Amino acid sequence: MIDQRAARPYARALFALASETGGVDGIQTDFRDVVDTLAAAPDLQQFLRHPQVSHQAKKETLQRVFGNSVAPVVLHFLDVVVDKDRQELLGAIYSEFNGLVEASRGILEAHVETAQPLSAEQQQVFAEKLGQATGRTVVIVAHENPALIAGAVIRIGDRVLDGSVLRRMELLGARLRGNGGGLVVEH
Repeated sequence: MIDQRAARPYARALFALASETGGVDGIQTDFRDVVDTLAAAPDLQQFLRHPQVSHQAKKETLQRVFGNSVAPVVLHFLDVVVDKDRQELLGAIYSEFNGLVEASRGILEAHVETAQPLSAEQQQVFAEKLGQATGRTVVIVAHENPALIAGAVIRIGDRVLDGSVLRRMELLGARLRGNGGGLVVEH
């Protein structure tokens, strides 16, 4: 699993540069195109990750692939990422960058995981309630996980709110084990 924390400094640097130049929208679009292209080209990904391929060869390849389609700032950023051997982080960097762009616009992305798929109305209710709690516009990204049984797990940035039945059962089991199998009374 890729560590999002490693991606944050790169995303922040690119966001700062994009903000200074006033080109946040264009850079966001170009960066998304790069990430989408790489996701659709496993051979290119493998080439970029191969330790025996020189940094120069990787940068030249990226120049050939993206040179005419993305802003020079994005190409330079890709060069820096390759120089630091962090090309495997590009997807995570984009995700972090996108979060910074949305945050700058007052938009907050909340990942809501439930046992059953959420209807559009349920997503709207989550968005409204989370928006009231955070004071921001919230966009819901819904995920389904039948193992939760019922309830929801909400992830907003680094914070996790776990109101799932699965979690409650885990806590109850821990209390029972901790009390030697004795009676557990909830208030």
